[in-house]
Amino acid sequence: MTFTTFTPLFWLLLLLVAGAAYWRSLVDRPTGLKRASFLLRVLGIVLLALALCQPFIQDQTEDAHVAFVVDVSQSVELKDALEALKPIEDGIQQLRPGDSFSLFAMAKGVREQSPKEMRTLLEGWMKGLADDAFRSESRLGDALLSSRLSFPAGKAKRLILFSDGVETDSSLTDALDQLRREEVDVRFVKLSTLDQPEAALVALESTTGFAFQGEMLRLNAKVRANRDMQARVRLLNKGVMVQEKSVSLKAGEETKLPFDQEMTTPGPGVWTAEIVPEKDHFPINNQASMTLNVQGQPRVLVLHEKERDMRTIVRALKEQDFEVDLRGKRGLPDRMEELLAFDCIVIANLPATEMSARQMNLLRSYVADFGGGLVMLGSDNSFGLGGYYKTPVEEVLPLVSRYEKEKEKPSLAMVLVMDKSGSMQGQPIALARQAAKSATELLSARDQIAVIGFDGQAQIICDMTPASQQSTIMAAIDSLEASGGTFMYPAMEAGREMLDRTTAKVKHMICLTDGQTQEADHIGLTQQMADSGITISTIALGEGSAGELLQQIAEVGRGRFYESNEAESLPQIFTKETTQASKSATQEGLFPHIQITDHPMLSGYDADGLPVTLGYVMTEAKPAVQVLLAAESGDPLLAVGRFGLGMGLAYTGDLTETWGGEWLAWDGCGRFWAQVLRSVVRKMDRAGMDARSEISDGRWTVRLDRRDDAEAPLSGLRMEAQALDENGRPFNIQVDETGLGRYEATIPLGTRQHIALRLHDRDHDKLEVRHYHAAYPNEYRLDGKPADALHALGSYQPASITAALPAAFQLRPISSWFAWLAMSLLLAGILLRRI
Repeated sequence: MTFTTFTPLFWLLLLLVAGAAYWRSLVDRPTGLKRASFLLRVLGIVLLALALCQPFIQDQTEDAHVAFVVDVSQSVELKDALEALKPIEDGIQQLRPGDSFSLFAMAKGVREQSPKEMRTLLEGWMKGLADDAFRSESRLGDALLSSRLSFPAGKAKRLILFSDGVETDSSLTDALDQLRREEVDVRFVKLSTLDQPEAALVALESTTGFAFQGEMLRLNAKVRANRDMQARVRLLNKGVMVQEKSVSLKAGEETKLPFDQEMTTPGPGVWTAEIVPEKDHFPINNQASMTLNVQGQPRVLVLHEKERDMRTIVRALKEQDFEVDLRGKRGLPDRMEELLAFDCIVIANLPATEMSARQMNLLRSYVADFGGGLVMLGSDNSFGLGGYYKTPVEEVLPLVSRYEKEKEKPSLAMVLVMDKSGSMQGQPIALARQAAKSATELLSARDQIAVIGFDGQAQIICDMTPASQQSTIMAAIDSLEASGGTFMYPAMEAGREMLDRTTAKVKHMICLTDGQTQEADHIGLTQQMADSGITISTIALGEGSAGELLQQIAEVGRGRFYESNEAESLPQIFTKETTQASKSATQEGLFPHIQITDHPMLSGYDADGLPVTLGYVMTEAKPAVQVLLAAESGDPLLAVGRFGLGMGLAYTGDLTETWGGEWLAWDGCGRFWAQVLRSVVRKMDRAGMDARSEISDGRWTVRLDRRDDAEAPLSGLRMEAQALDENGRPFNIQVDETGLGRYEATIPLGTRQHIALRLHDRDHDKLEVRHYHAAYPNEYRLDGKPADALHALGSYQPASITAALPAAFQLRPISSWFAWLAMSLLLAGILLRRI
């Protein structure tokens, strides 16, 4: 007998009160009857208290519950899983009235289904509608532990597993031990493994993760097939095939194929091995990748819209032992791993509108977290002119796009015509408000701005207002809300009337829409505005916008046309347009360089001996940065500043024939700029940092041995770690000191496909970068074997589905027994007192 609780036994303290009442009782009864009555009442109270404790007794039962778990992962032949339903249904027919069952489909998780539902599911998968995500793993241990939750209390428990026995999470042995402790009888039925011809590239390995430029390194590709077949194995770098070999594969045997490859490109490089078999079933397991760090010459990426304009300075840098990669406007990488192949990024002439928000954030992290160098040169697409105002890129640079407009520059009147239809709801309208505010901030006190919103009709958000009244304008912009249809013509007409009334020297309109406007004579109106000296630029946001019409408006209105699928680019487009329309961001002429601050990058050079620049972009220096060279007016020309672990450098002139012709004609041009760049390139000082890594149980563990120049271990260091995933999202990692000079960081992998990990010794400014590439799921490796723990399990026969089960017990409540007996005793006690 067992009790649920003993708390009600505190009521037995009332017996003390009953005892006191007994000794003071005035009842005139024989002593024997009086004592017997009191005893019966005491026993009744005790039994009532025990009844409240909810007593149970165990009854043996023959009832049973059977859980069927069917493996439907990719490694199992689906026809075998479908055929397994027949013995399952036969076994269900043999169950007794008091028995019960549950059926689960198992792979990456478990799904409880009826036999009919599972049959329909498997037949659908066999027709080509398979759930590849669910079938990508065989988590046998997790499946057994999850399915055991279906067992009801008070029944014998049996679990029957139908599987090929190949697990991907190494948890089966522990799960079987736990089921054994819980008295669950487990049986195993072997299913056939995949019968389709299949080949897999198991791994690409190297003896080291670090090499020197020019070093010959051996990369080993491990391949496997379940049939004898011929295959070709390729080695790729940056997506380009560099080697290819033919191989004869033997069924069930792993073949190692060596590739001897010279490391010619410095920096982190991604190497990929790819198998092309004559027969194949799963394409997902045909590739494997790894990252190799190659130390060599400083590697610089130069970005310019017109690549030929930079060829002279690129040639000069190459003569100074730089490796320079010159690319056009689409050349900026969008993955951190590709950025880290370079020690410095030079933005020579690339507007912010050609970068995604992700690319900008990656550049910021590249400098701040991984110690890279970022350089911006002056041009019509740099700083504010390029739309970099208040962007992550401007955060890195030592100069900002904000400046005081010169008095002799013409005043500007600008109208922003902005779509506020229902399709702009949410983030687009919020970013449109932000863009309008950024444009306002870049105007001088002599300029004016108006904002007109339109849906089915025009709405004056802010009438033509001097830009000096920023608080009034900002408050009006905040009232811009999205709703209604799309008709741009009335808003353009209202904007023209405003501009016609102003006396500003420069009149400009920016039109933004993300949809198709109603029919109207937009081109005729634009021509009228152009004839009166008003310029119009247009922005088409999203694929459904009226791109062709907006492009015609920009051409007729002598403005610029922008097309973007990302609302995040709106602030950059608006600030670029505002700066260009104000005609006040550049100075042109002959400007000698005046040295402001001494710095090692100017060592050996006198500012008076440097060539003049023919123009520059007007900017302002941030606090706590070093302005090295300036124009006679005090405007900064060359400035540098630290940002996180890296450096940002800005030169507001350029190094093309536009403003830098004198530079390019100077014999010392290459030497000078090579010295400047060497002061900001990423310095991967990893001496004394020996890192190793391993992957197990969904975690990437990186162990670091830290030693000084004398090979003595260094302990108690301030070691920091930060990681970035494939989307550029950062997450902090804790570093633990596990021994003398030994440090360890553990990163949970989850669903991340790539991780760049930075380990930084802050005390000695040492930096180590490691990369992780997610392999395809183990389900597709073709090298799995049935788990040993399954061999000892019993078999399954439908006719004896509940045979030889251990005895089960049910708990039966007996509170009522105690209650009735207590009431009887209390009644008997009363009778003895009265009769």
